[in-house]
Amino acid sequence: MNILLIYAHPAPESFDCALKDKAVEILSADGHIVQVSDLYAMRFKAAADIADFNEPINPAVCNFQVEQINAVQYGSFAPDIVQEQQKVLWANLLIFQFPLWWYSVPAITKGWLDRVLTYGFAYGQGRDLRGRSALLVVTTGGAPRPFTAEKRMVINNMLDHIQRGILYFCGLDILPPYAVYGAANMTPEQREHVLEQYAYLLRSIQQLSPIDYSRTAW
Repeated sequence: MNILLIYAHPAPESFDCALKDKAVEILSADGHIVQVSDLYAMRFKAAADIADFNEPINPAVCNFQVEQINAVQYGSFAPDIVQEQQKVLWANLLIFQFPLWWYSVPAITKGWLDRVLTYGFAYGQGRDLRGRSALLVVTTGGAPRPFTAEKRMVINNMLDHIQRGILYFCGLDILPPYAVYGAANMTPEQREHVLEQYAYLLRSIQQLSPIDYSRTAW
């Protein structure tokens, strides 16, 4: 598979970075082709604004859907958006890896979603990203106990606005999220155990079944 890893963490020494490196190592060893968008290293611009368009129709108003469909038609998105959209079209699987901040993604990841998954490219005008899958890999500051015994479902609920509201809406199949609880307070032994578990998940990535949203209400 072609796999795009959209990674967000400001600290190279973080456990998130170790998870990212493990993913690249395991997936590459299994024959997959991996590209990494390291958003902090790239200094990716998080705020969507009129600078996203090389030739805006109306800079004073900045109607995003109008400007986005025009940019799709005439190829006039800013270069950083074009580069990320090309990666998305290339990929079979998108892995979003980030720390859970205020029960959501970091601002830089939300900026990637806002600026890259545009109208006319990822949704609308008969376009979507069907045929691809997405996986969210999340670290939390809290230990497992605040999330209750059904923590996977709780994490699903917390991430529903991303998984279903954005990615599934754009046509992607959503794989069950992988959460690492209390990552900052783990011992080296615990971290190594988590990395082994993550490696096992990655080796079986093509056997994972997506979440079935077809029978659930929006």
